[in-house]
Amino acid sequence: MRRVDWREIEIKPHHIVVAHTSKPDYEMARQILLKLDYDRYVVLEGYHCSCYDFDDTEWEAIEYTGDELRKLANSGYNKDSEFWQKVGIQI
Repeated sequence: MRRVDWREIEIKPHHIVVAHTSKPDYEMARQILLKLDYDRYVVLEGYHCSCYDFDDTEWEAIEYTGDELRKLANSGYNKDSEFWQKVGIQI
């Protein structure tokens, strides 16, 4: 696992494996799983309050291996997360 600069990743539509947006509310979150290579994944996460939009979001990108993602998807603290449930199904 390592933090990466998402601006340096050439993101193409076929890289998107899972995308999840929280329900409309005062604060919203968006999480996106990208598969860049055979065993190279990036999770993009961004949050904003309702007075802004996702265009004004500071995004965080973390690169994982498939094994690291499986551990996170199966961990107890992520069991109620819709995003991590979807990740678990896809990987």
